[in-house]
Amino acid sequence: MHHGIWRELLTAISRNSVETHDDGERKWYFPSVVSEATFDKWTVRQILVHLGLFSRIRRLNDDIITFHARHNIVLTAEEITFFYGWRPNGIAFDAKGKQCVFLEFTHPMDSVTSSEEVDWAERKELEKNERYGMHIYFINYLSALNWRPWNCTQASFTVGARDSLKKTQF
Repeated sequence: MHHGIWRELLTAISRNSVETHDDGERKWYFPSVVSEATFDKWTVRQILVHLGLFSRIRRLNDDIITFHARHNIVLTAEEITFFYGWRPNGIAFDAKGKQCVFLEFTHPMDSVTSSEEVDWAERKELEKNERYGMHIYFINYLSALNWRPWNCTQASFTVGARDSLKKTQF
């Protein structure tokens, strides 16, 4: 059910993203939007191919191992495959501006309840940023390593209602 909601939201974002470059070309490309009824979640590997940062699987594995080793993280072969197989909910590219944006869609029901220390919205935002943080950092790392000027970021969307509405609230 929720994938249908994300598909509709992603399609609407794509359709309404009308910003253009000076030459009139649309600024943003949303490859996840295949049609009004279909969307395709790209893997990190597909994103790397699109950005020109992928040449061979052995090289990608070595880059992933080296990147994680710099952070004192040792990955198994299965974890390496999982890392580049990760799929953000959506992706947007601005080829001329060399921008890559992971689009993360969640609903507040994914959240834990608020506490005095951290609001549910703040906690949810931290969770969303943590989910793709290493992937985004890795893409930016590879971009710099390969002299490609891509900058990867994340845009998060939390949609829907949190808690139930009570009739007495109206």
